[in-house]
Amino acid sequence: MPAKFNLFILSAFAAATSTNARALSSRHPLALDVATGQPVSVVLPRDQDFDDTDLFNSCPGGPGSDKLERADRCTLVNIVNNPNVRTFVVLGDPQLNCGGATDPVTVQLGGEQTVSQSTTLDANIGVDIEGLSIGGGASTTDETSTTVSKSITYTIPPGRQAVYVAGTNQLSETGNVQVNYGDRQFGHFIWFTNAQVTQLTPIPNDVEFDVHESDCGTDPRDLS
Repeated sequence: MPAKFNLFILSAFAAATSTNARALSSRHPLALDVATGQPVSVVLPRDQDFDDTDLFNSCPGGPGSDKLERADRCTLVNIVNNPNVRTFVVLGDPQLNCGGATDPVTVQLGGEQTVSQSTTLDANIGVDIEGLSIGGGASTTDETSTTVSKSITYTIPPGRQAVYVAGTNQLSETGNVQVNYGDRQFGHFIWFTNAQVTQLTPIPNDVEFDVHESDCGTDPRDLS
């Protein structure tokens, strides 16, 4: 193979319904010609025996894979920008007026909470990606966490309970994960997951505050 070709399997071009790196690469995968930056079609031997689970587990922060070495880095690629998502968190402790009294009570609600970037896997392949370090996307230019803080005085009616909540607007991005290795893994330094992930990155200072009030005897922190 000419030296100018550094061939990397691009599983992101495989069918979106498959979540198995082995299955997707059983076709005619694309590789990158680093001299031109253009994809080229190649036929590769079918000797690899790993899947997306191994790729995710080998990312920094992951438990590791018995089939692949630990990756140097994992990066969100082929990014699609979704509509922003506002997610709510509880600030401080709930306050209750549940002792059988017939009068309302006036209390202080609120507190402080850190809202951090979150990543979810858009496929059920048995991988816990909490704690994995996946860069790219908004995380390269924006802060990945923000702190929200506020307190108010609030009057709770009898038989009710209340908690202060903050809704932080978040950038939503979906893409595949590029996994970079220091040594060749099954012939290649770079592999791409076919399964996609969605990252939510908080937008600082874009916060809405509200009081969540509920009946006594229910979970005051349940915002569903």
